[in-house]
Amino acid sequence: MTLYGPRPEIEVAILADAVQAVGGKLYVLGGGWDTLFASRFPARHPSLGIGVRIRVPWGSVDEEFRLSVDLLDEDGHSAFGGKSIIQKFRAGRPSGIPDGADVGVVRALTINGLVFPRAGGYSFVVSIDGAEAHRISFRVRERDQT
Repeated sequence: MTLYGPRPEIEVAILADAVQAVGGKLYVLGGGWDTLFASRFPARHPSLGIGVRIRVPWGSVDEEFRLSVDLLDEDGHSAFGGKSIIQKFRAGRPSGIPDGADVGVVRALTINGLVFPRAGGYSFVVSIDGAEAHRISFRVRERDQT
């Protein structure tokens, strides 16, 4: 919960085959896709990553926030059964930056064994403290059998 002004904002959110957050950077492998292919449905995808960069206003630095991710199908139903993936985060005040400067925070999430019941559109909904901050939309399609 922000006590002193503007809320953190998501500057970047990307789907990838794999993502790591190390030393304030996102290391992205196979990123930026918007389509998954499956041979049949339901389809189990072995692993995917979500990389997020969050801008935290100076007045909100040192507060704890809750980043949550849910997966919705094109009908708006949660593929996670209403149980979002949750990570808590806090931006510290790094030395050497001027007072009043915003601070960046990076987070990487790995989701293994995700099951898609059918082909169609899906969206990862990324929220901060329960308020939707970003959507990453993509499609799951049946692979041509030719």
